[in-house]
Amino acid sequence: MAAAVAVYAATALLTHRYRIQDYYSSLESRLGYSLFLGNTRHCGFYWGRQAWPLKINQALRAIEEKLYDRLVLPPGSTVLDARAGSGHVAIHIARKELFVNAIDITPHYLKDAKKNVRANQLESRIKVEYGDYHNLEHKFPENHFDGIYTMKTFVHANDPATVLRNFFQLLKPGGTLVLHEAEFRRNSPRLQEVLRLSHCQNTLEEGNYKRLIEEAGFTDFSLKDLSDNVLKIVGQQQRFPNIMAGVEAWLHWEDGRYISVRAIKPLPTL
Repeated sequence: MAAAVAVYAATALLTHRYRIQDYYSSLESRLGYSLFLGNTRHCGFYWGRQAWPLKINQALRAIEEKLYDRLVLPPGSTVLDARAGSGHVAIHIARKELFVNAIDITPHYLKDAKKNVRANQLESRIKVEYGDYHNLEHKFPENHFDGIYTMKTFVHANDPATVLRNFFQLLKPGGTLVLHEAEFRRNSPRLQEVLRLSHCQNTLEEGNYKRLIEEAGFTDFSLKDLSDNVLKIVGQQQRFPNIMAGVEAWLHWEDGRYISVRAIKPLPTL
């Protein structure tokens, strides 16, 4: 890990101008995510002693299915994929007969997502467009979506509380929020360096998801710990510091965990 930090710290991207677009647009990140995570930006769900790289596509689809199961929405519902990446999660969700607005801020991911949607003939169910989940008040009307979800992208939020308030405004009363994300239970300089390198420096500490989500107005909060079944990658840190900074956190479960958070926008009181 120290070598990876040294390599990455030498680059100009570690200035105050470093953006999430820079992180994901770098050639090294693009190659790393393609090689290790099937060109997605999320980890897989593995059973028992099943290990990467065996059955990686099945594992990726399995974690997407876990997210869909948490939405609990009927066919025909409209959902927001907040930072959709290459569109793989949106494609999985759309195949469940849901309609998806897929937004992202990284140009090459928007291009990839549109290509993948066309290749799967899902243009009628998925709309891919530029959108930043920090600034959605003029992009979609209030009370518009039946569900909103993120898959390992909320950790990149510069202002998590603002993002949650935006989600609350955009959801219909009774709508569902599902976040498949990371949190940490014990802080350390090493962990903060990992989070900084992967542009996840605002990753929440254990207990803060519930607090912030309820402060935004949501109710019926529930959390599932998926850590034991989430992909772990070892041995490639020095070759791919960008992508490995993102997965390095999974190698130290005493510091953090992978969770599925669900909450509801309450119905108005009479």
